Amino acid sequence: MNRSLLVLAIAATFGTASANSFTGFDAQSSALGNTGVASASAANASQFNPALLASYQGEVRFAMTLPSIKIYLDDSSGLISSAVRFTEEGGTLDQFEAVDADAFSDAVFGNAGAGIRSMEEVLDDIANDLADLQAAIDAVENDVENNNSVDESNYTALVNASGQLTNNTTELDGKTQIASEESTKLRDVVSDTRSEFLGLNNRQINLGAGMNILNVALPRDGLAMGISLSNTTTVGASALIVESDFDEVGFFLNDLTGLSNQSNELSGAMLNLAQTNQQITNHIGALPQEDDYDSASEFENDLEAWSNQLSALNTQLNNDKAVVDNEQQALVDYNGTYYSNGEVTAPELEDFESEIEVVGANITEFGITFARQFNYMGHDFAAGITPKLMNITIFERRFGIDDSDAADDFATLIDQNTTSYFSANIDVGVARYWDDVWYGDVRAGMAIKDLIPQNFESQSGVTLRVRPKVRVGAAHLTRWTTVSTDLDITENQPMRYGTPTRYFGLGVEYNQFDWFKLRAGYRNNLSVADSSVVSAGFGITPWGVGLEFGTWFKPRSLDNWDELVQDAGVTAQFSMQF
Repeated sequence: MNRSLLVLAIAATFGTASANSFTGFDAQSSALGNTGVASASAANASQFNPALLASYQGEVRFAMTLPSIKIYLDDSSGLISSAVRFTEEGGTLDQFEAVDADAFSDAVFGNAGAGIRSMEEVLDDIANDLADLQAAIDAVENDVENNNSVDESNYTALVNASGQLTNNTTELDGKTQIASEESTKLRDVVSDTRSEFLGLNNRQINLGAGMNILNVALPRDGLAMGISLSNTTTVGASALIVESDFDEVGFFLNDLTGLSNQSNELSGAMLNLAQTNQQITNHIGALPQEDDYDSASEFENDLEAWSNQLSALNTQLNNDKAVVDNEQQALVDYNGTYYSNGEVTAPELEDFESEIEVVGANITEFGITFARQFNYMGHDFAAGITPKLMNITIFERRFGIDDSDAADDFATLIDQNTTSYFSANIDVGVARYWDDVWYGDVRAGMAIKDLIPQNFESQSGVTLRVRPKVRVGAAHLTRWTTVSTDLDITENQPMRYGTPTRYFGLGVEYNQFDWFKLRAGYRNNLSVADSSVVSAGFGITPWGVGLEFGTWFKPRSLDNWDELVQDAGVTAQFSMQF
């Protein structure tokens, strides 16, 4: 029999297991890094290795769990993290709230009630300032040409006109900055939102719940027996995003891009106008003073050159003003698909083709375990078998993004979209026990779950493939401690959504007189990167009766809770053992 099981194990390694990973529902294995092929308690031996029922060396005569419950989440693709990035501080939602559409409107179109002038009004004042500046420049040039000097009143008028122009250009510059900033922020947030929604395509999440409704074990050195009744539900969901659903957002984004570009054009033109005006201001301050010259002719030459330069700067200023006028009018008149006359009309997103697909399976198993000790060529070992009946229900549903049916409760989902099968399968296992090794005892085991390959197909063609799952394990046991390790030989594929699994686990347990048990563990999925989890748990079982708890999660900072729960779960059970 030992050789037969070995042959089966080797053959199974060339296949791929499916539907579910090799896990248990009990608190002990959950806390010990999902180990149990050589270390499972008597009550939970049937789900890990049926041979263990014949290898407890008289330590346990009766064991039971009633019940054991496990809930878990697998978000390895980061669906929750994507949602968190949308809502976290500084995320897209905050960016939406940071956009001040009123500020943009006030800057461009003004707000009479708040005493805020429009760009057009400021530009009208700038035009008046330019006219005053032009008149002052003409008067100064006339003074230079006819009198070889500048009349003080004309010079004062020149300074005042330049100063007033500076005030108005500063105000207009502030308005153009606001228009540019707000339109850019709105453009960026719409772009980020579109990208984030498209990035959800094919992101998957797996939820699961399992329950050992009843486990009863009668361990014996001779013929050991046990019965088990369990139920597990695994649900996978994925967003199937159709890019064309966001075409309208794309058109809106084009509007905002054009609006932002036009705001930037106006800002650039305004900067040129302000710089030229500053040059005029600086130039006015450099008016030659006759008292600084020894030669009258030298003073007259410099004054004439100063006047000519003032005239040239004035010409440049008028040219810059013409550009500003054009860019400002282009901004005011800018129209797109969803932006017109300063008003933004959000696109109506409807008739989505994008969907959310939900696929899952509910498996109920009833098994009877038989195990006993054997001697082969002078070596003692235990072997066990668990024939089991299986009721398998595959459920599936696709929800449209805007489908009101998405609010259906889960029971309705299962009831209306299911395919059910009734089948049978077998779990087998072997175990070997060595005493007095390293101040304790050593147990090794190998188990094959679902020995008979089977396929079950849903109404739409989704296939649940049940394949043999092979695991080996070892444990070192003392009166106070248990150290265990397990390794999956096969890689186990999910039914449709989720990650493949091939687990390696380690666990340590401290047991104080069977009254209190403290556990810790580590588990790594060898099939995917960045899949390490840590586990922990405890049991309070005075006189062999009590409650036990286990949990596991990714080792991340509490600040990164969305990564912490990417692979996480919790188990609780009531157990008794005598």
